[in-house]
Amino acid sequence: MQKRLNLLQNTLCLKNPIVFCTENFKRNLPLKLFFVLFFPICLLAKEPVYFIHGFLRKASSMEKMAQAFQKQEYETHLWDYPSRSQTIEEHSEVLVEELQKYSDSHKGEPIHFVTHSLGGIILRGALNHPNCPSEAKRGRIVLLSPPNQGSSFARFLNRFKLIRKVFGSKSGTQLLTTQTFEYLGQFPETSTVLIISGSFGWNPVINEKNDGKVGVSETLLSTPHKQITLLCGHSWMMRSNRVIQESLDFIRNKQDSARG
Repeated sequence: MQKRLNLLQNTLCLKNPIVFCTENFKRNLPLKLFFVLFFPICLLAKEPVYFIHGFLRKASSMEKMAQAFQKQEYETHLWDYPSRSQTIEEHSEVLVEELQKYSDSHKGEPIHFVTHSLGGIILRGALNHPNCPSEAKRGRIVLLSPPNQGSSFARFLNRFKLIRKVFGSKSGTQLLTTQTFEYLGQFPETSTVLIISGSFGWNPVINEKNDGKVGVSETLLSTPHKQITLLCGHSWMMRSNRVIQESLDFIRNKQDSARG
């Protein structure tokens, strides 16, 4: 709120906001009109949050979470992409183009993100793209069970021809074969990252706590970040009320979020 007040004050070239509220406002009819028409917009502008789904999913899979953010007055964007049809790098480039369009009309406004699984890897690539707008590098980021260090279970599934066919030859093959996604680059130091890992899974291929598809340690980054582990499975964790609340608290920068 104070930032938006300061922006309005600077726009009107006012040195003293008290003068604006009293003397200038009483005497200046154009200023009154500006105040009535645009001041509410300045105060009520919503912070943007992009929701990015995982592999073989649609944007609708993130809808419940987006609705929770809408109730808290966030501007939500459900970004959809055909996960099998392109490589991770190609998806990242398309996302950068989307972020450029948004930032061109919202200069200086940080963009937040909530991603699921592959969505977090695509975002990682986008934030390291040379054309990625600075607004996208200054928001808060929630990654739901991202396979940052690859997935041992996915590499196990790569043995089977039918699985390879279902996953396809693009990003699906990358998920099935990649040991780590460090090559995409690191999340910007100007961003604050929370990883939510799941532990509601039993998978004999994964020799640690896991969500059924990704081990907890496989979700972690090699750079500073916050992390919590919740009792939820991989495929539907974005619909968990607890996951939604933790994500919302983190984006809102509440002091008690991201504990653990």
